Amino acid sequence: MKPERHPREDDRLRELRRYGILDTDKEREFDELVEIASDICEAPVSVINFIDEGRQWFKAEVGLGVRSTPLDTSLCGHAILQGDYIEIPDTLDDKRMADNPLCTGDPGFRFYAGSVLKGANGLPLGTLCVLDHRPRALSDHQRKVLRVLSRHIMRELDLRIALDREQTLRREVDHRVKNSLASIGALLSMKARRETDSAARLALEDASNRIRSLSSLHAELHELDGQASVSLQSLFMRIEIDLRQLLPEGIQLTISVGDDRVGPQLANSLVLIVNEFVANSVKHAFGSGHGSIKVEIEAKGDRWSLVCCDDGSAGAKEAERAATGSGLGTRVIHSIASSMDIAPQWRADGYGMELKLDSSTANSVG
Repeated sequence: MKPERHPREDDRLRELRRYGILDTDKEREFDELVEIASDICEAPVSVINFIDEGRQWFKAEVGLGVRSTPLDTSLCGHAILQGDYIEIPDTLDDKRMADNPLCTGDPGFRFYAGSVLKGANGLPLGTLCVLDHRPRALSDHQRKVLRVLSRHIMRELDLRIALDREQTLRREVDHRVKNSLASIGALLSMKARRETDSAARLALEDASNRIRSLSSLHAELHELDGQASVSLQSLFMRIEIDLRQLLPEGIQLTISVGDDRVGPQLANSLVLIVNEFVANSVKHAFGSGHGSIKVEIEAKGDRWSLVCCDDGSAGAKEAERAATGSGLGTRVIHSIASSMDIAPQWRADGYGMELKLDSSTANSVG
């Protein structure tokens, strides 16, 4: 007997498609669940299946060897119309399956037990089921295992939807932040051009440059999200290009970094520190309008170091002020270093400022 349509079939199919699970590749997480179900229920066949329009599709299976079968011969198509759990001791004694070629053949499926997989709206999507070639029954423990595993499957699918929704929201937020930063930077730049007071104009130009730098950094740091490790050379190659576009004419920037890989959190911190040092140097170091800024980064295993220096006019007093975090940029650097339990080292002798951070000095803060 062909399975009947669910009373809310259109809604059910929409819910199934919302999960985006159909026609996806095999995954170990699901393969292991059918293996567990097969072992504990002592059944030669176990499947995670979803009832689509005209077919039943298997996300994972043991003992079947196919990824889909026609809906006309689906045993699970009947199961999703009957509560949360169905067990049929002998399929040939059930009028819905007595003429099913999957049951009447040799060897046919004479036993069926399935726990229904339900979407967030309560509609049935498919089953986690076990089948055997002989009539039988499951123990209470085996039935409980099937129910628990089926709930685990749906929790996994619900979690994936939640993560997809979060990533979509974050992309939207990132897009809005990028547009907002661009708008603010353009507005400050416009006000700077119209400002007649030289001090106010310089302040507006500095703010505009910082906003533009933040906008560029935002785009770079967004790409780090979700990566297991980051190539520092590739990352800082792009960062160097971005920062050079913001430097006044006559200021040179060189960033030296090996082809090392680090975690995204460390990469993020290094980028922000370099950005703040460069911004401070541009603002305070070069009275003549000419100079150079150099950055050297090394990372080997768990050890890393960062050295930033310029050839400006900073002396001991400027180094002391930097060490106390008296300015916005240096406060940012100290905050980031503190989060890593590292004390930044500042040195200046009248020929430029130098900043050093070394992971070997961790726990030296305070």
